[in-house]
Amino acid sequence: MKKQIDEAFIQRWLNKELTTNELEEFEKTSDYLLYQKIMEVSSGFEAPDFNKDKVFGEINQKLKKGQVPSKPTKVINVNWMISVAAASVILLLGIFYYLDLPVNHKTGYGEQLAIMLPDSSEVILNSKSSIRYESKNWEKSRELTLKGEAFFKVKKGKTFRVITDLGDVKVLGTQFNVQTNQDYVEVKCFEGRVSVTSNQKENILTKGEATRSFKEGKTENWEVQEQEPKWKNGESTFRSIALKYVILSIENQYDIDIKTKGVDLAQKFTGSYTHNNLKIALKTVFEPMKIGVIFTDKKTVTLVKQ
Repeated sequence: MKKQIDEAFIQRWLNKELTTNELEEFEKTSDYLLYQKIMEVSSGFEAPDFNKDKVFGEINQKLKKGQVPSKPTKVINVNWMISVAAASVILLLGIFYYLDLPVNHKTGYGEQLAIMLPDSSEVILNSKSSIRYESKNWEKSRELTLKGEAFFKVKKGKTFRVITDLGDVKVLGTQFNVQTNQDYVEVKCFEGRVSVTSNQKENILTKGEATRSFKEGKTENWEVQEQEPKWKNGESTFRSIALKYVILSIENQYDIDIKTKGVDLAQKFTGSYTHNNLKIALKTVFEPMKIGVIFTDKKTVTLVKQ
């Protein structure tokens, strides 16, 4: 987030004075979840019963008893008092600083997000995707949960694990792409070796190999020529995949609703579409398949069999 998260910024957030863009950017940061949890707890305080000295005394007692890890807390210089809730946020920050809160990153429609992990491994999230991991114990356990699609450049070290709803991907240090949804998990290896476990079966990939495992148990394997996923450069590509997944991908890229009439969504599509022009993308995918495109409005498209 380009905007600095300082005292003035948090004050504006508490007063609901942030612009729409500022709020959206703030919600994508790892700090947002922390402040949100603090606010949830502080909302239970009532002004007449609030006693700062008493609360600090209780915290000190917990420190002595070992209930809270006894390491230096982050000191914040509070120079405003907008409400008891605001005071509670600053006070409770010393407590939440110790908690092992997960880190979350997510993207919206048509967005990509580059993320540096604690070990300097890199992740690039595709649109409508998210990752979640525990940063506190990252050195001991390099693992994260993925929803959607992401490209990984993993630094060599202990096993790196990507957890999805339909299987796990394990590597030691390599470059690979993972795409997952409710029906399948697809992995492409661009460097090194990747272990993919789905449906209780392990599949070892080396550079230039790809696999797709479906929930019902079917597995497909093929070779890839590219050195990295093309979606990083604004082009989504597909190999013999049901049309319904291509439609879902277009919806996620362009934030539109695609309806169908008489279209076989199970028919296979091989090809690509651009992220830079919706009309060209629709024409590229559906014209060769003899499927007509009708714009109901700017956000709604209906596909009809010609």
